[in-house]
Amino acid sequence: MFILHAAFRRALRSQHRLRNGLPSFVIVIVDAEEIGDSHRKAAELALTGRVEPWPHLRRQSKAYVHVLDPPSKKKPKLATAILREHGRHESILMLARNRSEVPEELTILADDVVDLEPPTAAHINAVRCLLGRCRIDESTATAIAGLDFSVMVLLACRPQVTLEVVRRLVAVHRAPIADAVPRLEELPGYGSAREWALAFIEDVRRFNRGQMDWMHMDRGVLLYGPPGTGKTLFAKALAKSAGLPLIAASVSQWQSYGHLGDLLGAMRRTFETAQAQQPAIVFLDELDAIGDRTQFADHHANYSRQVVNYLLESIDGAGGRHQIVVIGATNFPEVIDAALLRSGRLERHIPVSLPDEKERFDILQFHLKLTNDIEGLRDIAADLEGWNGADLEMIGREAKRIGRRQSRSVQVADVASSLPPVQELSEESLRRIAIHEAGHVVVGHMLSPHANISVAIRRRVRWLGSQVRQRGGAVRYELPTDERSLDTRDQLESLICRILAGAAAEEILLGCRSSGFSGSKGSDLDEATILATQMVASYGMGRSLPFLIDFRQVTAESARRLPNGLREDVSRILDQQYSRATAILIEHSALLDRIATELFERETLTVGDVTYLIEDSVAPTRQADMLALSARGI
Repeated sequence: MFILHAAFRRALRSQHRLRNGLPSFVIVIVDAEEIGDSHRKAAELALTGRVEPWPHLRRQSKAYVHVLDPPSKKKPKLATAILREHGRHESILMLARNRSEVPEELTILADDVVDLEPPTAAHINAVRCLLGRCRIDESTATAIAGLDFSVMVLLACRPQVTLEVVRRLVAVHRAPIADAVPRLEELPGYGSAREWALAFIEDVRRFNRGQMDWMHMDRGVLLYGPPGTGKTLFAKALAKSAGLPLIAASVSQWQSYGHLGDLLGAMRRTFETAQAQQPAIVFLDELDAIGDRTQFADHHANYSRQVVNYLLESIDGAGGRHQIVVIGATNFPEVIDAALLRSGRLERHIPVSLPDEKERFDILQFHLKLTNDIEGLRDIAADLEGWNGADLEMIGREAKRIGRRQSRSVQVADVASSLPPVQELSEESLRRIAIHEAGHVVVGHMLSPHANISVAIRRRVRWLGSQVRQRGGAVRYELPTDERSLDTRDQLESLICRILAGAAAEEILLGCRSSGFSGSKGSDLDEATILATQMVASYGMGRSLPFLIDFRQVTAESARRLPNGLREDVSRILDQQYSRATAILIEHSALLDRIATELFERETLTVGDVTYLIEDSVAPTRQADMLALSARGI
């Protein structure tokens, strides 16, 4: 009764009308399988004020606690009886098992709907003090507070209780990972993230066998990559395969609890829950929402700084993290505070990229389980470059739905029917794309003659929603192993020159450049701007030597925030390399035109094709030079 009374008082502390004796109607979501007599009595104590009442409620006589019965098929859920009580009493407290059972009209009428949160460690020790029991340490009390109510009360009342006993009970009552979640070994794709995860799972098994200490495990991991690549599913599958509980949270979820104090409290409870269930995995989604203390605006800086600092303390406070692995997921790793990413915290940074052709096939086959026409499915997977795992899962669901409608198993034809329509590019657009990609090829070869270069364009692209998920063209550029080294100023400038060469080629052969090289994250102009900003603000390669931004946190947005002098440096580098690319392409305009023409007609040029075209174009020039020298008697 004491624990429940404390929980109700805590849930209602934000209800100022109720606390000040004004007419109120508040719904409390108990989140229990059954609302018992203890819940009702504890709510009455909190409402009528028999136990340490609020002063105004001591005099409150027209108060009423109503327990909402669960809906029944025989007896539909009606709100009329409760509405009649609403007219008879000044203060009503309604208890419901969950939000879905509350009639919509009551939700509209209520002053507020609040959740009955679990007790805290302080509540557990307060009960023990009330019963004359000795206090227990914070970790043990927190673990007890996370158990089912009946077990929690039993342990809280025991004269002696140890953390080991509590942890054994936690293991018994631990909710298993949903059966719908596959094991990591069953999931296709994920590349280097998969390799790390399989090694981690094996280490957990060694730890369980007593063959290694937890201190040798990774402390934290940051998964980063484009949206829809399956970072959340990865964390769930990892937890299932490792046999560890997964405590999932996000900054937006913490923020939903209310003001700063509530946010920090929710953050603390996430890690307290993990402590009670350790060894465990804490999964923090949308970690970029936490921000970077060096980038906070002045009017939000104090609030945001406290959030970051508290997360740092929670992840790696004075007491350490014990047997907890923290996995963070983000689409924007560059905006995360550097202190979170250092060794000992989220120390390992693993990209989760868009699936390649083989992985796309594996993902489709994972969802479809086809037995016939496997090669047809491979052809479809090859045509879906740029699609993420979520897109492919959606296609799989739609294909299976088509099969169900016709009362048969899914077929490859159903997958083809599920794909969004193909849009044929106009001849003008395709020629512009060919010229753009040819510009990259020519400048790339002139700046690195030994590089292996191939190029392809796409005449047809598929739209998914309002977006084109497939690029119109792409150049594959690979340097020989012996030419790879630390980046120098010359190499970075050449890379920027090559990136801007596509737009320069459009301007030379077509008279103007299009928006195809800019306008979005990952575009040519975005990449070139990031590189130029890194040179100026991270590498000391501008006209001065300041170190202002970690190179991993440089974005086009951070370039905008640089001092005027450094922004001018970035613009100067971009202008110089664009002019350099233009000069190279003008000098080799015949080669540019020939590669663009061949690409337009054939759509794909292999490394051998590109090499042949370059050598075939250069040979007549060399022959003419030799004839000229011979005529001059040299």
